[in-house]
Amino acid sequence: MTSQTPHTTARECLKKLSEGAFTSGQERDELLEVVVGVASTLRPEDVVWMAFRPDKSLREACARILQAHRRAETVDVFLAASKGQREAAIRAASMVLFGLRIPGTEKHLVALAESNDLKTRSLAHQLVLSAPPAPALEPLLWHLSEVGDLGARLRYLDRLAAYEANERSVKRWKRLVSNEKERIRDKALTVIADKAAEQNIDLLVSNLPKVRPDTREFLIGAISNVARGRDPSFADHLLPLMASGDSGTRSAVVSILLSMPDRPSLIRKYLDFSKTLAGWTRDRALESMKTFGPDMIDPVLELLEDDDLDIRISALLLAGSYKNPKAVPAIIPLLKDDDWWLRITAAETLGDLGDARAVGPLTELLNDTEARWAAVGALGRIGDDRALPALSQLLKHPEPEVRIEVIMAFKHFSHPRILEVLTHVATSDPNRSVQLRALSALGEIKTRLSGVVEDDHEMRSKIMTTRKEAGEPKMNALLRATRKQDASDLHLAVGEPPVIRVSARLLRVKGEALTQEQIRGLVLEILTDDQRRTLEERQQLDFCHYIPDCGRFRGNIFLDRSGYNAAFRVIPYEPPTFEEIGLPGHLEEIVSYHQGLILICGPSGNGKSTTLAALVNLFNERTHSHIITLEDPVEFVHPFKNSLVNQREVGRDTISFARALRAGLREDPDVIVIGELRDTESISLALTAAETGHVVFGTLNATSASRVVDRIISSFSAQERPSIRSSIAESLRYAIAQRLLPAKGGGRMVACFEILKSTPSIVNLIRDKKTIQIPSAMQIGQNIGMCTYDVALRELLDRDRITLETAYQYATSKKDFAALFPDGYFGDDASGVGE
Repeated sequence: MTSQTPHTTARECLKKLSEGAFTSGQERDELLEVVVGVASTLRPEDVVWMAFRPDKSLREACARILQAHRRAETVDVFLAASKGQREAAIRAASMVLFGLRIPGTEKHLVALAESNDLKTRSLAHQLVLSAPPAPALEPLLWHLSEVGDLGARLRYLDRLAAYEANERSVKRWKRLVSNEKERIRDKALTVIADKAAEQNIDLLVSNLPKVRPDTREFLIGAISNVARGRDPSFADHLLPLMASGDSGTRSAVVSILLSMPDRPSLIRKYLDFSKTLAGWTRDRALESMKTFGPDMIDPVLELLEDDDLDIRISALLLAGSYKNPKAVPAIIPLLKDDDWWLRITAAETLGDLGDARAVGPLTELLNDTEARWAAVGALGRIGDDRALPALSQLLKHPEPEVRIEVIMAFKHFSHPRILEVLTHVATSDPNRSVQLRALSALGEIKTRLSGVVEDDHEMRSKIMTTRKEAGEPKMNALLRATRKQDASDLHLAVGEPPVIRVSARLLRVKGEALTQEQIRGLVLEILTDDQRRTLEERQQLDFCHYIPDCGRFRGNIFLDRSGYNAAFRVIPYEPPTFEEIGLPGHLEEIVSYHQGLILICGPSGNGKSTTLAALVNLFNERTHSHIITLEDPVEFVHPFKNSLVNQREVGRDTISFARALRAGLREDPDVIVIGELRDTESISLALTAAETGHVVFGTLNATSASRVVDRIISSFSAQERPSIRSSIAESLRYAIAQRLLPAKGGGRMVACFEILKSTPSIVNLIRDKKTIQIPSAMQIGQNIGMCTYDVALRELLDRDRITLETAYQYATSKKDFAALFPDGYFGDDASGVGE
């Protein structure tokens, strides 16, 4: 070997090394010593193959030799040598390459990674991805993570995840949280959760609802680790997510809360937060809280004595969900709470628990007119015979609805005298509905006891074909005749015969004039004892009268100088539809709303209640909602279709609209219907309900839709008006004003609708105190469903529904309609026409 040149000797040594033609490690090291000794005479192509070998000595020798070749071209040599190599070999070679710290390596690799040649681009990516973590390589990885397809970008992010976190890199990861690609966002959140969770807890929590399930589990673990060392105030970060519609998100929050200490304080905070939620959102959050487990029953029961009413209610709902008998003694005192809704909820909860210890207190609650219904139902579900005497006494109650509720409760009992009592009710109760309900309950109890379906057809037939021996009230005969004449109203006035309204015209019925004594006898005969007392105290009464097989009538009895007078409105058998009353079809979009205020306005007696009933019927048919109506009195009875409808009558079921509305917010409603917004309290509560996730309907006596905003604002004090104006701007969705006009040809009345729809421009006009410009905005907004009275009148005129004289009479801008009359219609002196 000594006779050869060093270069030739090195070539031969390289060949032996390449072929593995050595017998020991010592011989290998001798060969490497020769090669390294002439490093300056070798090219990178001569030795780069050594970087891909598994033998560490070869790779180290390669690195020593290439120290003399720290140029960009060396990177190209590595790239070329990578072709056909296995991943492990490329990984080994990349360690050699990046260990050389060749100036410009990163920049050169970026260019290669963006090459148009697919093979070159692929090999460059392989080299970079195979490199060990190194500070100098991090900028290159960040750059390459921003280019290429999603798979390549994610591979670079995986490499970056192996680097130590610092302030700069965390900022870059946080920017990726807003990336449009879901997998990149999830990767960024995972890295932040792993390396900087404590400092970025709000970011992690806010993204819990947005990530994939596997990422969510990782975030839950990281957030839980942080939560274990925090006090209950940490829950403030998490609780807003309990309003989420995603069950996975709510479960994630509960899982994190369960990792925290001081669970009693957490429950108090949890319930306090639930007060801010509305309707089904609140119930959903409380439902998720059951995950805390029955071991939390004691701290929950302690909260039943909390000073905060909403906390007591939430704690009661939660305590009932545990089905733990331990809760019964703590719930019983709530039957005497000042809040009627809490008393009702306590009664229903005790009924669900089915514990006989509650029978005595629930029996006492039967004397509470506001909670009686709940007490009857609860006693029925408990089914303890000790409740039967008190329940039986209610079968003498003057209200048929109370007697029916008792009958429904009797179905749960097995006392031998139950059948006897129900048989007596079915054959002797003065109300046919009560009789039929008793007969139905008889059949159900007999079927339950014998296992054979039974129905007394003979008794049912007798009930359906007979009336009371005393005959029905004379007032009923008048009302039957009124409906038969297709009239809308019946009036009784002293010194006049009965008067009916047919198609806007008042017609006297043939017969003698009515005396004060006759009218008094007619109306008092159909009133209950409570209604008579109210009439005597207030000298007027609003009520609803039902006649079997004839329907419902809204009545008003009042006193004038001559004595008692009365007016009755005929209520159709079925709730009206949009088509029947002429509401524009595009208003059906209201059914898609999940919150907001819809107002129906217009003068008294112009069909606001009918329009309100049509909107309720629309929701009832097309949505699965809980609808609560507050009316004075209840007019249209809405049967359950797709929605659950609870109708409360002011005066009978509640003291006032405001009180019922305040309680209604805790009754899990989706839709709240207010028969009349009478005062500032009810208006404020309606706005609050609309702002907290409910659809709220209300009627208001305002002459037009464009003036309804001013009508509401002006009813408040000057100090309150700015906040009310802001609330209306945010909450109002539609204002629908209406008038009933005489139909052409003397037919029934025709409804004319003015429609104001909330748009950004309308919101700004309300907020900026420029409501005077609303009519102009309504004219501009005709293409999106707005309509003024004059436009609606013109449409009715074009459809030949009303006469030109009627349109002119009711028009706002009469000159537009005056031009439609023939010349000379207004005479020679037409001055002032159309003003």
